[in-house]
Amino acid sequence: MRLLPVLLRVLPLAPLISALPPSRSDPNLSLHQLLDIPIIKDIAPILSDFRSGRILDEIITYLLTHIEANSLFPGLRQVLQLVRDGKADRAGYSRGLLKSIQAHPKFAEAFASLDNDLQDKVTAFMNGDSAERIVKKCGFSVPLSPAAKEHFKRMQESGITPSSRRWLNSKRETSPVIYEDNANSKPMTVYTAAEFENWGLTVQHTPSYTFVPTTIEGVKNLIKWAKVSSKRVRAAGYRHTWTNMYSQDGEILLSMLDLRTATTIPDCSSILPSKDYTGSEFKRIELEAQDVPGTSEKKRLARIGAAVTNEDFRRWAIANNAWTTPLNVVVVEITYGGSNAPMCHGGGIRHKTISDLVRRIEYVDANGEHQSVTNPVQLKAAAGSFGLLGIVTHITIELDAMSYANLRPLKQEIGLAIPPPKDFKVPAAIREAYTPAELEAARQDFIQKAETNYYSEWFWFPYQSKAFVNCWNNTEEPSGLIDYPTYPDLFLQWLEGWLGGVINDDPLFRAFPGRWQAVIFSSLAMLSLPPNGPLNSQIKTHLVNALHFRRGIHNMRVRDMELQIPIPPLASDPTKPDWTVAQRAWWDAIDAVYADPKAPMRVALEMRIMGDSDVIMAAQTNNKFGTVSIEVLTSMAAAAEGVWEPFVQEIATRWMNYTGPDGGYLNTRPHWAKEWDGMKVRGTPWKQYLRETSYKDEIPAFKDALAQIGQAQGWGLQDLKDRFSVPLLDDLFF
Repeated sequence: MRLLPVLLRVLPLAPLISALPPSRSDPNLSLHQLLDIPIIKDIAPILSDFRSGRILDEIITYLLTHIEANSLFPGLRQVLQLVRDGKADRAGYSRGLLKSIQAHPKFAEAFASLDNDLQDKVTAFMNGDSAERIVKKCGFSVPLSPAAKEHFKRMQESGITPSSRRWLNSKRETSPVIYEDNANSKPMTVYTAAEFENWGLTVQHTPSYTFVPTTIEGVKNLIKWAKVSSKRVRAAGYRHTWTNMYSQDGEILLSMLDLRTATTIPDCSSILPSKDYTGSEFKRIELEAQDVPGTSEKKRLARIGAAVTNEDFRRWAIANNAWTTPLNVVVVEITYGGSNAPMCHGGGIRHKTISDLVRRIEYVDANGEHQSVTNPVQLKAAAGSFGLLGIVTHITIELDAMSYANLRPLKQEIGLAIPPPKDFKVPAAIREAYTPAELEAARQDFIQKAETNYYSEWFWFPYQSKAFVNCWNNTEEPSGLIDYPTYPDLFLQWLEGWLGGVINDDPLFRAFPGRWQAVIFSSLAMLSLPPNGPLNSQIKTHLVNALHFRRGIHNMRVRDMELQIPIPPLASDPTKPDWTVAQRAWWDAIDAVYADPKAPMRVALEMRIMGDSDVIMAAQTNNKFGTVSIEVLTSMAAAAEGVWEPFVQEIATRWMNYTGPDGGYLNTRPHWAKEWDGMKVRGTPWKQYLRETSYKDEIPAFKDALAQIGQAQGWGLQDLKDRFSVPLLDDLFF
């Protein structure tokens, strides 16, 4: 089928697309449901040709021979030709992609949602200005992502705009008045029947009420009201969890952020305790005065509000240049409460999870009382409790003294970055001839990075011939330090993420075959990552900056499935780790990508090596030799086409079937916050498998620890179920 009639038929519908209500213009809807746009079918894929260059040739040839279609993506053919010839640069490719979709309705819609300053910056960039010139006067701060901005704006409008019958019905009942102070003079902000959706668009529901607290007293009063009203309460921040651990229809959502707090970029001093501070009590960072006694290295405790974001903390840490978290997730648009609850993690064999750094949890319990847990044994449950313990208000984290990362970014041939296991059949499209000596040297280099580097991470973007290797060590020596990403790079990172989000949702772009979409995305990723200039092959920056080395990724929604695979002992020497499992997991994922002509993975394969965990319900618990944390990510278009879920089931089947030297299955577990619910493990529903196999010992231990805390503080497990659970957690624990 020719692309031209398809695309021409779409353009007159542009006003209709942008005018559709959210439930119909949702990016998760398939093209057939939305506009009945068929995918190009007249080019038969040949799997052995699924490599970046060949696919680029395919796109270029198609656009060259279909003039009208080419005119709908002006300049795309030329910029892709530059990529094919190895002559494209980062800014030029992004500029070319932007210009090629400038006339598309989705671009106009996304551009209109930017503030005037960002519109001016994007326009200047598209007109040829350099990133350096654009940010020269005022620098650049990454703004709130479009997804978060839309969510908080909709939440804010739900209680004041009579836009639906649901709103009118809700107004027949008066919203409860919950006060945030003892004098009953400050009512908590509440929104009625505000529709909720998570960032990954895997969860949608409508709570009865959405409250936005700013004080501990307010949360206490809310829980007391919820207890009397027999309501369940769940908290949320930026909503980056894909699994349904959120509130439910008819229950209570507690939003730790609103549009104002989420869009305000704080001065570092504004999140320090002060008698003059009038903002949210959950947006504070309080550093203790003394170092932690009895530790071999310099440590300090910091009390961090549950609504403090990674960006808040990053700014605070840079301004003070004294203390940092030793690990974290990459994304900055996430709260500490949100990353701690599902036991998120960073990278590096010496590092455990964020929850392993917790030394005190403060929360409002099922009776509406503000409590804390400091007992190290009890913290193994309380520090990672999925929100079951109560509404967490503050987390006290053990910080490291500030150090500096020596970044050494590398783009390495895929066959050498992580070499395949012996006798593994590498897909023909990326198969290269290496000598046994070259492969052994590559294997030893991989093991050395995995076993000794402070941080170790590998990326492969679909159909590329090279991997991106992000492995580095730290130092206490600050000489040569730069603020990285620099302002120009920060602007480009934001722009690339925003561009990815626009084409992610563009029906015209979605009319391309999946492999075309994947290569356009993956080419952007490889050009955007260092080294991509003469000065950034070696970078020294604050450690906290290195942890958050990509600042615009939250602008593009993705789907994500991640597993934590235990590193087993060698059969020949049980005192040493067997790194073959990491190699096999990496190459099994690549092989699965090449086995499916529909290109189900259109964003990335990522692998980190990390340690184990002492937190009872962490996916890394009991992984003596460490953990292979590995994930696959795709675009919303792939999910809408129905190719994603079968693919991740296939990936999970491969990863869950690895065995140890004793022949038994490794205790591989899913990342709690990613996609796994609804899938199966060797025919068993995954929830059941977690209960009966993966956590058969940990679940009773977790419940016992919670019961001990409750016995001392005046509540029981039934109270937790009644007040803070959700159906998924009911199935697992009650």
